[in-house]
Amino acid sequence: MKYFFLVFIVFLISPSIHAQQQNAMSIHLEMGIPLDDNASNDYLIIRPQYALSYNQQLNVANWISWNLHRGWYGSVPRYSGNFIADTSLPAEFYKVKHSDYTNSGYDRGHMVRSEERTATDEDNRSTFLLTNIMPQTPTLNQQTWLSLELECERMCKNDNKELFVIAGGVFGPNPKRLNTVVSVPDSCWKIIVILDSGQRLKDITPQTRVIAVMMKNGTYTSGTNDWKLYTTTVDAIEQSTGYDFLSDVPKPIQAIIEAKNYVSVPEYEHKRGLEVYPNPAQDYMTIMFEGLPYHTYSVDIHDLLGNTVKSVQSQSSVDAQGSSTMHVDVEDIPIGAYSIVVSSPSEVFVTQFLKHR
Repeated sequence: MKYFFLVFIVFLISPSIHAQQQNAMSIHLEMGIPLDDNASNDYLIIRPQYALSYNQQLNVANWISWNLHRGWYGSVPRYSGNFIADTSLPAEFYKVKHSDYTNSGYDRGHMVRSEERTATDEDNRSTFLLTNIMPQTPTLNQQTWLSLELECERMCKNDNKELFVIAGGVFGPNPKRLNTVVSVPDSCWKIIVILDSGQRLKDITPQTRVIAVMMKNGTYTSGTNDWKLYTTTVDAIEQSTGYDFLSDVPKPIQAIIEAKNYVSVPEYEHKRGLEVYPNPAQDYMTIMFEGLPYHTYSVDIHDLLGNTVKSVQSQSSVDAQGSSTMHVDVEDIPIGAYSIVVSSPSEVFVTQFLKHR
């Protein structure tokens, strides 16, 4: 059987082209076309299943954007052949091959998950085009990244949500390359705008939920493979990538939802706001807990790229009112913004802090 992939439009992105005119062609660009300051490595491909910006120098996508709701999930079997070179790229572009990943130690990591396009064989097969693939470590791809993909599936199937998703990678100036051609990201990120079924750009409000994550392209274990440990803000991802996301959202609303670090799950109700370090005349952060028992906790400090900069074991002390206090030494951490994840087998607490001197 022959398969044909319909590509609606392919062109070099130009900031001078009005985004609203382009977006009318695709539900996958409902929130706007992400743009950076240099369009020379932004080759736009819009398919019925998703849209992407491809980077000829990196030989991977800068970003991939797609709509997701329960109607995209079906029952067709997963495509079982080799991953597919994307022949829709211009003749002068290198066409990444299945074999470029072979024996590299990296998975062929889907951006648009295969299971998210199972309504038709053509939809599913489109997710195996190598322009939809990025090198990911096995534990990132099969555990931590997957945990967020499963949450998206739950929201669509169980909660009847309509999601608008953008994903991609963060690359250093001289990234590692597979077979000398495919660039390996230092971290992978994802942005998810969560609406009710049938809602669109016009329905976004300052209360709209947005999930943003930044995950290091490294090794994860059973204690560190929950996507909720790597939440960040759209603003932070924009700073790391240089792209402007959600650009068609009205600016006052955009400013609010891009600054959110929001996770709506019961075990993260202990999430706090920004703390400023240093405390007066001290070399450590003081973290206050309400109603948590005396316990030895694992403490992981992450930078904005999701990199773990420090991991320690720390004990909390409880006062007469039942409040717990923990001291975390951050004297040896460079100036910057961080997340602290404090966890035990039954509790997780997240706070952000800014070390300014």
